[in-house]
Amino acid sequence: MNSFSNKEINISELPDYEAVKMNRISPKQLVKAIVQLIIFSLILGAAWGFLAYEWDRVFLETAIGIVALLFLTILFFLVVKKQKKYGYAIRERDIIYQRGYIFEKTTVIPFVRIQHVSTSRSFLEKMLGLAKLKVFTAGGSGSDISIPGLTPELAQQLKEKIANQVKDESY
Repeated sequence: MNSFSNKEINISELPDYEAVKMNRISPKQLVKAIVQLIIFSLILGAAWGFLAYEWDRVFLETAIGIVALLFLTILFFLVVKKQKKYGYAIRERDIIYQRGYIFEKTTVIPFVRIQHVSTSRSFLEKMLGLAKLKVFTAGGSGSDISIPGLTPELAQQLKEKIANQVKDESY
């Protein structure tokens, strides 16, 4: 006899992920983002300088310079605002990650879906004492969430906590 059941779920009884208090990332992540923006600005400035030297057209050089400066100002504003939106939380059965300023995004991954967890550190992150936690689920070519701006110790603790939760959920 088939005991198939597919009962309706009351939406109001679902847990509210928005009510969870999110942990913030390190303010050093803002320093990293600003350093990256400065490096990008220097490359953009060098390209603009090369073109300005080659073209020898004052109006075009000035217009490109103003557009580039406006673009960099907007990028700086977005980098600073985005810093305040990063957040993560670990609950009994899942991990929540929020990011974005213009386009806010929240990802909730149940532990039963997690394949593995890793930490990574770029050269700049090592200099600033930061690490990144990456959570992978089945079927993806990259990490499903990548939480930047953690201390290496915290990233390792979160990695171990999630790995233990995944192990416990799989049995």
